[in-house]
Amino acid sequence: MHWLLPAVATAASAAFAVAVLRQYAARRRVHQLAWGVGLAMFALASLALTAGVAAGWTPFGFKVYYLFGAMLNVPWLALGTISLLAGPLARRAYLAGLAVFTAASTVLLALAGVAGADLAARVPEGKAFLPVPVRALAVLGNTAGTVVVVGGAVASGLALRHRRELRPRFEGNLLIALGVLLAAGGGVFAFLDRSDKLAAGLALGASVMYAGFRRASVPVHPATPVPP
Repeated sequence: MHWLLPAVATAASAAFAVAVLRQYAARRRVHQLAWGVGLAMFALASLALTAGVAAGWTPFGFKVYYLFGAMLNVPWLALGTISLLAGPLARRAYLAGLAVFTAASTVLLALAGVAGADLAARVPEGKAFLPVPVRALAVLGNTAGTVVVVGGAVASGLALRHRRELRPRFEGNLLIALGVLLAAGGGVFAFLDRSDKLAAGLALGASVMYAGFRRASVPVHPATPVPP
């Protein structure tokens, strides 16, 4: 039954990704597209985890899990925060850097040699056999992405603290930051060979992030002027 929670995480992340991408299709807001892509990556990573713990790991399955669960998902979620809160120059700069990071991560992980013997554990520990550049990119992407998401939530709180009509965006970003921290914290259990706890972290993190996306996407209404 070790596959059950990863399967729940897969279903939850996939449902959330579809909902957010449908919002993007209706409203064409870039931050919704970035968040939808990030959630879809959570779903793919959870699906690979489900297959790995249920039927055994393959090199391809592990690379899918590592690429979308440990390298790219948080940086793409951070793109949503940048798109929502930053100016055009910062958005273009981050998007260019993210494109380079995504390409480098995909190519280096695809070229990494992973043997069947490396995948004997229920949740293989990538640091035991993946090349240093791959692991360094994973640390860089998760650290930078988490800093952007959490920093964006704090910055938006400071900027919007006197604007009651924009409070939904502030609250939504706080929930997104909390969800990212929960999902990232769940990754610690991968080092303890506890796939059930890892899946719980992914599922809980995705749920909290989705609540944040819904809150941040509430239409903004101009504040009612206070009569003199």
